[in-house]
Amino acid sequence: MIELVSVRKRLGGRQVLDGVDLLVNEGETVVVMGPSGVGKSVVLRHIVGLMDPDEGDVIVDGISVPGANGDQIRGIRQRTAYVFQNSALFDSLSVRGNILMGLPPKWPVERPKECDLMVAEVLEHVNLEPDILGRLPAELSGGMQRRVAIARAVIGNRRYILYDEPTTGLDPINAGRITELISRISTDVKVTSVVVTHDIEAAFQLGDRIALLSRGKIRAEGTPQDLRTSPNAAVRQFLKQGT
Repeated sequence: MIELVSVRKRLGGRQVLDGVDLLVNEGETVVVMGPSGVGKSVVLRHIVGLMDPDEGDVIVDGISVPGANGDQIRGIRQRTAYVFQNSALFDSLSVRGNILMGLPPKWPVERPKECDLMVAEVLEHVNLEPDILGRLPAELSGGMQRRVAIARAVIGNRRYILYDEPTTGLDPINAGRITELISRISTDVKVTSVVVTHDIEAAFQLGDRIALLSRGKIRAEGTPQDLRTSPNAAVRQFLKQGT
């Protein structure tokens, strides 16, 4: 379980998070939706300890992340995969090499056959053909790079996957495919996911629950249907801007 409790964070003189409360239960997909630049990615960074709150707390599996020791932070990060907005693939590594980065460093040497089977399995999950394994990231389309990044997240059998704007920079067709892929993985792999996005269509397709972040606060939270029918002015304005 992931929980943010009254989290406040100031960056560059701006109050980015202003008392954010968010609960992510085991097995669900929670989408943090909102305009670009409101601090959605900052929420993810707090979950894995890349940032500490100025006030409040972030709790993962019962551990306070800001107060965690080195071993506890490493444990949280080992249980958590982070799919970055730009895919963050290693340019000098092949697709296979990038996917294997999701496993403990010694595994490819100590368990090569097992690793090959795991790579083949995640390729199926993300709908990629084995013939791309030797290619470099520069030889792939943006959509394929995003799939490789997701494969790297899935192969580690993580408890949590954090997606940072997974459809940004993709054309509508590829954005739709990535959204469908994330939805299917959440179900098939039974992983707990947090997705941050300004893509309204993706948010409503992916979220078991959706939280609207605006001006540093969660302005509304509920199921997709709750938000579609919400009279909340912030929700209505955001949805109107996205149409």
